[in-house]
Amino acid sequence: TPALGSARLGATMSSLADLSGSRNLEENLLHPSDLAEAARTTRQPSILSPRKRLRSRGTLLLVRTVTAITRGSRPPMLKSIPSVMEPEQQNSYAAAELVVPPPALLDGSRRMLAGNRLYVLLVAVPVALAAKPLGCSDGVVFGLCCFGILPLAALLGDATEQVALHTNETLSGLLNATFGNATELIVAICALNRGLLAVVQTSLLGSILSNTLLVLGCACLAGGVVTPAPRFNTVAAISNAALLQIAVLGLLLPTIMHYAKDDMDFMQPLSHGISIGLLLLYLLYIYFQLFTHHFLFEAPLEGDKSLQDQDPEEDEEDEQDEVLLSFSGGLLWLGIATVAIAFLSEELTGALEPAAAAWGLPQAFVGFCLLPIVGNAAEHSTAIVCAYKQKMDLALGVALGSSTQIALFVIPVMVVIGWVIQQPLDLFFGPFPTAVTFLSTNLVFMVVQNGETNWLEGAMLLFSYAIICFSFLFY
Repeated sequence: TPALGSARLGATMSSLADLSGSRNLEENLLHPSDLAEAARTTRQPSILSPRKRLRSRGTLLLVRTVTAITRGSRPPMLKSIPSVMEPEQQNSYAAAELVVPPPALLDGSRRMLAGNRLYVLLVAVPVALAAKPLGCSDGVVFGLCCFGILPLAALLGDATEQVALHTNETLSGLLNATFGNATELIVAICALNRGLLAVVQTSLLGSILSNTLLVLGCACLAGGVVTPAPRFNTVAAISNAALLQIAVLGLLLPTIMHYAKDDMDFMQPLSHGISIGLLLLYLLYIYFQLFTHHFLFEAPLEGDKSLQDQDPEEDEEDEQDEVLLSFSGGLLWLGIATVAIAFLSEELTGALEPAAAAWGLPQAFVGFCLLPIVGNAAEHSTAIVCAYKQKMDLALGVALGSSTQIALFVIPVMVVIGWVIQQPLDLFFGPFPTAVTFLSTNLVFMVVQNGETNWLEGAMLLFSYAIICFSFLFY
C-alpha cells in the first residue's frame, strides 16, 4: 500500500494471531519507520489517485484499530493519534490526516437548517414582510417580526461559525467578535434612523442585563443542578466583568454631569469622547485576548474535578464543529441572514410604538425586556445547554462576552453613527436605567470573582432580572 511498507505490513498482519499475547505487539504494528512513511505519503494527496488515498486512509485506520484492540480499549477514530508515537511523529501523523471537503451547498444547507428546531420559525419571515401590505395591525406586524428575527439571529450565528471554520483561530475570533451582536446592532441602527433614541438606549441596556442576569443566571442554575460547585476560567470572567464596570463608568459620568451642571451643551462632545475611548479599549481587549494573552483564556483549570473526570476523547469529539458549508456558502448565508434581519428590523421599529400602545405596555418595557430576548434567544439557549454539560467557560463566554461587546462596542458605535447621521444620541441614558445597570454589574462581579458558582447564585441573578423587568412596567 502507499501508506505503509508492504513487506512489514504483510508480515505483521499475517502473524497477528501469534503476536496477540506479546507485549511488543504495538512496536511490531507501529514501527517508527512505517509511521514516518505513512506521514510522508499521505501528506501529498495530489500524487495519489482517489482510490489509493481511500486505501491509504483505511490502512492507517486498520493498524490503529488493531493496536486499540490489543490494549483492550475502544478503537479510535482517525482523528486521534496513537499514544505510542513520539511528539515529532505525532505532529507528522496529524499532518498526514486527510481533510474531508464540505458537502454541496444544498446538502450542507439542508443539514444545517435541520440541525436546529428554531429554524421552523423561518416561515414567519415572509409572513412578517407581507403583513403590513396586507393590512394587518401594528401589533400583529410587531409580533411576526419578533418571531422572524428569532431564527434569523440563530442563522447569523451558525453562518458565522461556518465561515470561521475555514480560517485560523485569530480570524475566527475576530469574526465571532464582529458578528456576535450583529442582530442588536442592526435593530438599533434601524431605530436610530427613525429617531427612536429612547428605544435604542433601553434596548442596548436591556441586552446587557439580559446577558448578565438572565443568561448567566440560567447558566449558573443549570450548571449548579448537575454539579454542586461548577468552576470556570476566573481570568476571562473577571476581565469581562471589569470591562463592564468601565463601560458603566462611561454611562455614569454623563448622568452625574447632567445633574451637576445646568448647561447641557457639553453632553454631545462628552459622549463622543467617551465613546471613542471605549472603542479603543475594546480593540485593546480583542488584541489582548486573541494575540498577546490568548493562553490565559484557553488554559485548563488546575484541580478542577469536573474537567479531570471528563473523557478527553469525548470532549474533543463534542467540541469538533462539523463543516457543513464552504467558505463561499457560509458567506452567502451570512449575507442572506443580515439582509433579512435588516428588513425585519425596519418593519419592527416602525410598528414598535403603535404595538406598545395597543398592548398597553410602556415603550421602555418593550425595548428593555422584549427586544433583547428576541435578539439573543439563540445565544441564551446555547449558554444554558453548555452550562448543563459542564462547559461553564463557554457558557460564561457567551453571557459575559456578549455583554462586554455591547457595552464597549455596540453602544459607542451607535453614538458615533448618531453623530454622523445627525441624531442626538448621547450616553445620558437616564438615572434609573443607569443605576440599575451599575448595580447589576456589581452583582455579577461578586458572583464570578471566586471562579465557581452554584444554583443559588443563579437563582439570585434570575430574581434580580425579574424585579428589574417588573419595575420597567411602571417606568
